[in-house]
Amino acid sequence: MADVNDLGFKVSQEGSDVKTAIDEELVMSSSFNMLKTKTVGLTVGAENVAHGLAYIPIFFTSVQGASKGTIIGDDRTARGNATNIILGATTKYYIFYQSGT
Repeated sequence: MADVNDLGFKVSQEGSDVKTAIDEELVMSSSFNMLKTKTVGLTVGAENVAHGLAYIPIFFTSVQGASKGTIIGDDRTARGNATNIILGATTKYYIFYQSGT
């Protein structure tokens, strides 16, 4: 639960006092576990992207084809290991610091 005395920030829902709101009444709090972005990029064709972490991170990908728009997570061929994110096509990628395992 978010602590009123924590340093950071909070945003409460309309009608809730941010100083007394419980977690369910908060829109956001810096004490919540949120994804922290390590890097964002775009590959041109298939490519391995070194992430520099000692674990497989959480990552999101999106691929744009000729007949469809970009959708986050639509690249079912993307995979990661302890060194790289392996992408099989031109891909926009988002790599986060959190472990995916």
